[in-house]
Amino acid sequence: MDNYGNKLVFVGGMGAGKTTAIRAISDVEPVSTDMPLSIDATEEKSFTTVALDYSSIDLDEGELLHVYGVPGQKYLNFMWPMVCTGAIGIIVLVNACQDDAVDSTAELLKDFAALAPDASFVVGVTKSDLAPDFQLTSFRDELNASGYQVPVMKVDARVTIQVEFLIKTLLSYQHAGAQLGIGAANRI
Repeated sequence: MDNYGNKLVFVGGMGAGKTTAIRAISDVEPVSTDMPLSIDATEEKSFTTVALDYSSIDLDEGELLHVYGVPGQKYLNFMWPMVCTGAIGIIVLVNACQDDAVDSTAELLKDFAALAPDASFVVGVTKSDLAPDFQLTSFRDELNASGYQVPVMKVDARVTIQVEFLIKTLLSYQHAGAQLGIGAANRI
């Protein structure tokens, strides 16, 4: 296996929790390219990733799991192909407070399936505690109806054990040989 054969990539919109999740699971301080937000800063988010986040996790027998986070802003999408090359898994994080959560998640699944066709996918819904009307079952069913059959679960990006469970779910699918289920109408 090459040096970066164990690569996972966190993707999602701005504020979905990618940097937070990587910090929660990292064995070492992640490399981060967070910069202050100059406009549209909110009380809960005053920094944003402008290139990538990177860290590693020690696995059994001395292997490393390389973990990347890419910026969520479309104007920074030139980073996506460089980071996704060779990825075994893509973790899509979505903020439950987003008005267009289903559509934006479906768009990310489509975009990243094209960039990493051999990767397995999982969707983690963050900040569901701040969205009392959010229904996980409805969200998953809408993704399925759009042609995307992937594991979907709530996750608190700050809680190590929850992020680790999300990764273990993705790796279980990867081990079983399951890639992103894309309906015939959405096939890339």
